[in-house]
Amino acid sequence: MTLLYTGISIVLGLILIWMSKNQPFPEHSQKFGFLLIVLGSLGFIAEQAEREVGPTVEPLILTILGGLGVVIGLIHAIRTRMDVLIAPFSGFLLVVGTISLFSNEWSSLSNFEQISAFVLISLIILLNIYLVFRTLLIGKLPLAWSQSGLRQLRRGVIFGDRGAISCFEKAWDVDEEHLNAMAYSALSLIHQHFENEEEYKKWNHRLLELGGFESVDETWISAVKDGLNKLSND
Repeated sequence: MTLLYTGISIVLGLILIWMSKNQPFPEHSQKFGFLLIVLGSLGFIAEQAEREVGPTVEPLILTILGGLGVVIGLIHAIRTRMDVLIAPFSGFLLVVGTISLFSNEWSSLSNFEQISAFVLISLIILLNIYLVFRTLLIGKLPLAWSQSGLRQLRRGVIFGDRGAISCFEKAWDVDEEHLNAMAYSALSLIHQHFENEEEYKKWNHRLLELGGFESVDETWISAVKDGLNKLSND
């Protein structure tokens, strides 16, 4: 079983790192992915030791790590809105760890305890289904993409898949038009700065449909202009 838990940790860690490339702030899920790989590697080392690992140690670690990951992932998905990967992957760890813990003690449980354990496991599985639906299927990160675009602008990374332009182009939301105006205004200013007339007209036209620069907070406009001025000075 140790190799199974080790394999699950390493595989989930690799998937997290791979999928993090599509996040506005990939460092969050990357760090969690590396943590899973490290723990999986430690589990593999423990398997080679002469002294056997207790049957409840690894499931307990998965359960604790999964529970903490769910809390942190929900904070990122709902409050900071910077990541939608940590929560569902942590939920899977929580499911695996919880089922393993109860299965090890199943024969020694009373009928009432078995029913209670079954109900608890069912609730945790339903929670993970909700997490997958809430994050991977309908989770949106328009505000995070705008924040990431501004960060890349300040770094001087404008073009490319991870450049400021690419980030701002992803920072739209049907339900929150003020975020669209923020992204369109940034794209208009960037293309105007680089004298890309066609792109400037396209994004400026979309911005005008939402009320023009007057519909955008002056603080946001100033932040974008400061980033562009920094490019000129560099």
